[in-house]
Amino acid sequence: MIPSITKNYQNVVISTGNIINNEVGQRKSNEELYDGLKITLHSDPNAERVVVDIDELHGRVLCATQELNNKLTENGRNEISIGAKIFLNKSSKECVQQAVDALLNILNVTHVDNVVLAYHPNATTTPIKTPCSESPSGSSGNSGTSTISWGKLNGEKGLAELKLLYKTLEGYAAKHQINQLGVADLDATTLEALYKSAKVPPTIAQVNLSNCCVVPTDLQEFCRDHELVLNTHSDPELLLPEEQFAGLAPGYKIDWSLRYQVHVRCRGVLTAKGYIVGASKPVGLAKN
Repeated sequence: MIPSITKNYQNVVISTGNIINNEVGQRKSNEELYDGLKITLHSDPNAERVVVDIDELHGRVLCATQELNNKLTENGRNEISIGAKIFLNKSSKECVQQAVDALLNILNVTHVDNVVLAYHPNATTTPIKTPCSESPSGSSGNSGTSTISWGKLNGEKGLAELKLLYKTLEGYAAKHQINQLGVADLDATTLEALYKSAKVPPTIAQVNLSNCCVVPTDLQEFCRDHELVLNTHSDPELLLPEEQFAGLAPGYKIDWSLRYQVHVRCRGVLTAKGYIVGASKPVGLAKN
């Protein structure tokens, strides 16, 4: 499927469509993304169960867009909540813009309820526990594994980059295209620094508890004192390694990825979930 579109495009956007009702949904996020992309890019185009549209004009591969649209419109817009999480491993305001624009366009909505930014410029496939060992004793209670907070791992440079990326999201909030902003995996010190510099302060903080069992006290206190909703998650820092994506879309590298979830407000039912990925050819391959 992908070769027919990549001949003319340096940048492509790939949407998995709603994965709730197939075998992909309700798994680990990296597995959901990989299998969703595999179905979208490599399924038999004549198969009835998979409807994939090639948008040659905009360089997009879209899976089951009509089914997704039906899910989004079976309830009124004020009856559903749309949340998204952007996964980014390089400092690029353009990638944040591309991600949000693609989200609004593919879901065909004027706004979403919340967007959480997970920025890991030094991500690794080997999990680094964050930030549960930031205790006075220096011990995380998990012997044999060191813990590095987001701030210590990424330093002042990483914080400066994060502030610029967050500022891009603030622009969408100012235009009422995003109602609430959030951030993932920050230690209390980094979260406080971002909060103080923000024009639209985050109202959501996510912490990864896949490798530790207790939310740090200072992070709990900061979120409580500043009325941030504190959620837990188990998403890896690097959602899909380059070598895995290269097997799905040869010649391309992931620039950004996002996951969206749609809930019916009154019942709290998850009615749609999917992934959207932005990818590009390295400059040297752009004309190949």
